Amino acid sequence: MRGVRALLADCELITYNVCGTGEIHMEIGAPEIVRLGDDLRYRVGVRTSGTDRELWFSLSGEYADLVSERSDAALVALLIPAMALGEDIVVAGTISEKLHYTLSGPYQRVVRHIIPSLRPVRIRPAEIRPAPHGASGVATGFSGGIDSFSVLADHHYADAAPGFRLTHLFHFNVGSHGAGGARLFRERYARLKPVAERIGLPFIAVDSNVTEFYTGFNYQSTHTPRTVSAALLLQRGIGRYLCASSYEYASTFVGPACTMGYSEPVTLPLLSPEALDVLCVGSEYTRVEKTLCVAGIGDSHGSLDVCVRGEAAGNCSACWKCMRTLLTLEIAGLLDRYSGVFDLRAYREGRDRYLEEVLRSDDPLLREIVAFAGARGFALSHAT
Repeated sequence: MRGVRALLADCELITYNVCGTGEIHMEIGAPEIVRLGDDLRYRVGVRTSGTDRELWFSLSGEYADLVSERSDAALVALLIPAMALGEDIVVAGTISEKLHYTLSGPYQRVVRHIIPSLRPVRIRPAEIRPAPHGASGVATGFSGGIDSFSVLADHHYADAAPGFRLTHLFHFNVGSHGAGGARLFRERYARLKPVAERIGLPFIAVDSNVTEFYTGFNYQSTHTPRTVSAALLLQRGIGRYLCASSYEYASTFVGPACTMGYSEPVTLPLLSPEALDVLCVGSEYTRVEKTLCVAGIGDSHGSLDVCVRGEAAGNCSACWKCMRTLLTLEIAGLLDRYSGVFDLRAYREGRDRYLEEVLRSDDPLLREIVAFAGARGFALSHAT
């Protein structure tokens, strides 16, 4: 009798034969790294469904020593778009052995649970070669939000072990800036740069056109591979990348969701090649615990930026994310610390409506706030 694994392998083979092995496929060209004035651009040609396009990442030429010539960044950026089309991927460049293994099977199986409309595809690179270890850089993304300041709390302000102590901060343009796009990316970077200078770490902006390949997908539903693709660009100089978690471990699950944040403790290890250890950090904390921790960081008081409006740098003080943060700070008695970066009048005008939403919601982050208010003896239904 054949074993269960053999039968499962046959089922997977049948699936691949039905979806993603036709004549139409996505072709990813070998990476070119070129100078454009003071900037360095990593670019690959992309042919899909008879259309020629280009995927690119760009950063200051000052950081050329961080940039990898492998195709890992391009493959991770384009895998979900290829799965959405059901097109196999032919890669002209070199792919890390571990990444080829995880993306060819395990990661696709997981991501199809999250986005059921995706179809499995085969990945056929020109060369598969283990990526060399040895880069000493430790990096994270810095948006000025609660999650990113929480990473700084543990890996910069605290006495972190050398292999986990931050050496670089990055600011990526892979979709989080919404309708503001490249303009808002530049504005937010300029606003945060003085903070990074006070912190004392290099703060590197990485622009890209990744978003152009995600038509039909919003940012939250696909943010993990977008972010990791930009991190993989830097694996020549960065050996560990710390992704700020959105949820605590108790909320982790793999399945359809409005955000990939729930699954990151599972998916991030599958997106890590040999040379770059991508870790989900901060999942041991609730969002309330993170917010209280960040409120103790003086650098955050004049720079905290949690807004999701996507129209201008800074906080609107009325969107769901601003309201969630401000309510937590109010319950903790710490609201005045952030009067310089939030419009507290706008918050108070919308607070009663928001409290009604909090009290009827089953969102785990809002359930945390209700529990926190109860522990502090703060009456949400009668807040003043």
